[in-house]
Amino acid sequence: MMIKERAISERFSKTEKDKNGDPLLKAYMVSLYYRDQGVKKHYTKDFPVERYLNKTSAFKDAVAHRNQMEPVLARKSLIMPGEKEMYTVGDLFDMTPDYFPRTKGTCKKNNKIYDKYIKPLADRNIEDIELVDVQETLKSCASQCVQQQVRNVKTDWHRIFQVAIIKKLPVTDWTQVIDTPISNKVTQRSVSEQNITEEDFQKFCEFMSNYGGYLPWDDEKIYNRDILLLLLKFMRITGMRPQEAKAIRRNDIEFKKLQYTDPETKKTIDVEMAKVAVVRSIGSSLTETLTEKQTKTQQSKRVLPLFYEGVDILKEALAYSNYDLLFSDFNGEPFHTDYVSDYLYRVSKACGIKVYAGLMRKSFSADNYSHGTNPAAIKKMMGHKNENMSVNWYATASDIEILQAMMNRKYKE
Repeated sequence: MMIKERAISERFSKTEKDKNGDPLLKAYMVSLYYRDQGVKKHYTKDFPVERYLNKTSAFKDAVAHRNQMEPVLARKSLIMPGEKEMYTVGDLFDMTPDYFPRTKGTCKKNNKIYDKYIKPLADRNIEDIELVDVQETLKSCASQCVQQQVRNVKTDWHRIFQVAIIKKLPVTDWTQVIDTPISNKVTQRSVSEQNITEEDFQKFCEFMSNYGGYLPWDDEKIYNRDILLLLLKFMRITGMRPQEAKAIRRNDIEFKKLQYTDPETKKTIDVEMAKVAVVRSIGSSLTETLTEKQTKTQQSKRVLPLFYEGVDILKEALAYSNYDLLFSDFNGEPFHTDYVSDYLYRVSKACGIKVYAGLMRKSFSADNYSHGTNPAAIKKMMGHKNENMSVNWYATASDIEILQAMMNRKYKE
């Protein structure tokens, strides 16, 4: 087995070359020879460098795929002509990442669901799985979890059956004929937890700035607390996704003077502006738990102008941070989502004001919408594909707003 560097000149012929005239690296290729029913076959899969931030990430994914496929193909090679290959539920689940690539974060969630509800059937031959087996796992989940979890279990089963069908096994995808059981569990946050007043946010920030009772020599704990607080303030004023804010580097920020004419006084003044380019995010890949990656969508790439308080927050972060990755931890590494969630949960519990990372983005949308900002502008600032996501998912209406609307019912003139 080997992993080859494939250059443009070798295949997918293109004329691009680097400045020295040498062929550019196109992709890494996993190459495996095995026997299927006694017949020698060649398995290959490409990992194009252009799909990754750098060639190192592409290489790591190629190595991970090779390590995954070697035992699968080795087992296939042991099957003699005329013998029928048998696959268990566990075998097929282990193969799903090859047919349905998922990031490490998603794999972690799927494995947790699989372990709890499907793994008890892992050693069963997939051909022996009946409708009632799938149904029982879904009912079990519905009795304990919210509806989304039930759908996730059903999706795992669907992918297991899909791999079996790809393998040309005589199976029925029972997920296509089963109605998803309804869960009575609800974890929807209350409307009061979808936004936060400026007064409460400032109280929370003041509390967090002194949280922990750390001693002067607790450098790492103090640094992580303070940079997390700056990250929180930055997300509140920009509405960025947490994974986008954590990926901001120093060269993504540009300060400049902007001439602004006040519409009322007609006076023109110089205003300091910071332009922040959102071009990447922090998340998991096929092989790494935390790594720099592309933004969620193409629309997520944007440039946000910051003024006044936003400029001050950025300058404070630039002065405080020790690293190019502005909001990284004491060791220069990106904060893990679980760490941020746990830390904010503990501070919230001690403070009595609930704050979580996603609340900053929700409040950005809700505040802009309630103050009459053009929904198209909100969409662009938040990096959404359409306005519906900005308004329907993130913006919320308070009881007071509903009361005022009903008291001041407007009719078409």
